[in-house]
Amino acid sequence: MKRVILGTAGHIDHGKTELIRALTGIETDRLKEEKERGISIELGFAFMDLEDKVRLGIVDVPGHEKFVRQMVAGSGGVDLAALVIALDEGVMPQTTEHLDILGLLGIKLGLVVLTKLDLVDEELALLAEEDAREAVLGSFLEGAPMVKVSSKTGEGLDELRKILTELAMKVETRHVHGLLRLPVDRAFTLKGHGTIVTGTLISGTLSVGDEVVVLPSRRRSSVRSLQSHNRNEEKAVPGERVAVNLRGVEHTEVHRGEVLTHPGEFQPSHIVDVRLNALARASMPLRNRQKISLHHYTSEVEARVVLPDMDALEPGQESMAQLRTSIPIVPSAGDRFVIRALSPSVTLGGGVIVNPRGVKLKPRTMKGFAELEREDQPGMVAALIKSAGLHGCTRSELLGMSGLPGKRLDKILETLRNAAIVVRYDPAENRMVHRAFMDLLENRILERLTAFHSEHPLREGMSRQELRSNVPAGDKLFKKLMEKLVAENQVVEEGNTVRAASHRVQLKEEEKGLKEKLLKMIKDGVSSPPTVKEIMAATGSDTVQVRNLLDMLTKENMIVRVKQDLYFSADFVAETMRKLAEFIEREGGITPSQFAEITGSSRKFNIPLLEHFDRERFTMRVGDQRVIRGSAAPGDSGKVE
Repeated sequence: MKRVILGTAGHIDHGKTELIRALTGIETDRLKEEKERGISIELGFAFMDLEDKVRLGIVDVPGHEKFVRQMVAGSGGVDLAALVIALDEGVMPQTTEHLDILGLLGIKLGLVVLTKLDLVDEELALLAEEDAREAVLGSFLEGAPMVKVSSKTGEGLDELRKILTELAMKVETRHVHGLLRLPVDRAFTLKGHGTIVTGTLISGTLSVGDEVVVLPSRRRSSVRSLQSHNRNEEKAVPGERVAVNLRGVEHTEVHRGEVLTHPGEFQPSHIVDVRLNALARASMPLRNRQKISLHHYTSEVEARVVLPDMDALEPGQESMAQLRTSIPIVPSAGDRFVIRALSPSVTLGGGVIVNPRGVKLKPRTMKGFAELEREDQPGMVAALIKSAGLHGCTRSELLGMSGLPGKRLDKILETLRNAAIVVRYDPAENRMVHRAFMDLLENRILERLTAFHSEHPLREGMSRQELRSNVPAGDKLFKKLMEKLVAENQVVEEGNTVRAASHRVQLKEEEKGLKEKLLKMIKDGVSSPPTVKEIMAATGSDTVQVRNLLDMLTKENMIVRVKQDLYFSADFVAETMRKLAEFIEREGGITPSQFAEITGSSRKFNIPLLEHFDRERFTMRVGDQRVIRGSAAPGDSGKVE
């Protein structure tokens, strides 16, 4: 089922909350003050399923002018918007401000919902509808669906559901690849569970048991449990409203505006380079070095606008700019934002983050900014590759994300590869990953090998398959990692065994003695050696130690394992193979009873030996006999019936 987030917008008392209640049966006003005053103060959340095709998460935002910051916080992760206008009042101040904010946030899909149909006659409804059409001219809602409803009588709700389904199916599905970002909009405690944080998952995936970090405070935690739309989930994907139960963190230590992510995936930033648009309807220009309120997803921080080569950005104008925040945010290239004046609290503009890791501009000139932008294009491209996470991204994907000409991008990628900032691990797809993830995975491999050697000091190394299962990378990236570590002499591969280059098996004196004792017991047993269980009983040693020493003797070609718990001396196996070959050459084949004459042993030992020779492709079974693999069948020589 597709996951889509719908955000409401509109003036106070235009029926947003009542509309959501009528559609979903969920009351989004949860605070006592909200119920007493009859207005939304905080963000509210609901959900509904549309025709078994779409699970629609709904964000209910306050409409009062004093709570526009909550509205912006709730609109950052939405896929489509519903501008709600009451038919009995028409377009009002917060209607247009909310519409402007939705546009600044880059929302492309939506509809207009005309509420309170039961309170107006047909003539007034038509006038209000015309007023609404005029209000959305030039915006992303121009030409969008418009539906009249009554939350009290239910009139128009079926049509609204149909339109929402059609729009939701047009929403581009968010990629699950990429780095985890969950902007927090609520943090509270629940009896018996502890700290819960909620938000809209905008990228990456989140699973129960994941180690997470809250940025920018850098508090570490892990996920105890997940819920999405009141359902327990093992994994959350982008486009879902998620409630995360965190371990070891007090709810007072996590705040709206912080971001939940995996450790090492994002770094907070104080400086971002942006493309800034001054709102055409803004009541004042944006002045250079002006302090403003920056809204980025659920965060609201004070920032300073640095404009190049100008004293002010007039309403309707666009320019490159730099935002320097009082406290860090957690940005990524391509993020949308809104800026508002500190006083009076009005929306001034917004835009898109070009470089999430800006450096302080010294010369206040457009030329200086442009040179900086050109110089930092590699940084921007590297940031885009980094934001793609372990999966990386292809050249074609980078072309779409960066907006750079192909030749310029190729030159930047060559520079980044030569500097080992990015690594191309799949030439067929021209797919690259950031060095940070290579370093992260290389450390994971080396740490896992070190831990394995510590746990199993008598073993040469771990199997490649086991190591692969501990590294969260695709097969091609894992192969590239291993090639790099082997080339750098950090890791040694011997067949299917992998070990750290520094690892050497060093036996203690008592272990050396036990090893010699094991070899003697197996050699003395000749054709009837003791089983592993009998060896442990005789020596009083534990299973792990005995098996590790037997593995060492096997690799040293002193003994041969013919089945799980049975070993023969290598000399005996070689001699038996020689006698077996002579017998078959003479007689044309050999039965198990004839083989017993060669070994002087019982069926308990002979059958595993014969099966071992079969597996080694020395012999093959034909009926009741064995013959040398590749030779004539028994009877062909005239010696065997």
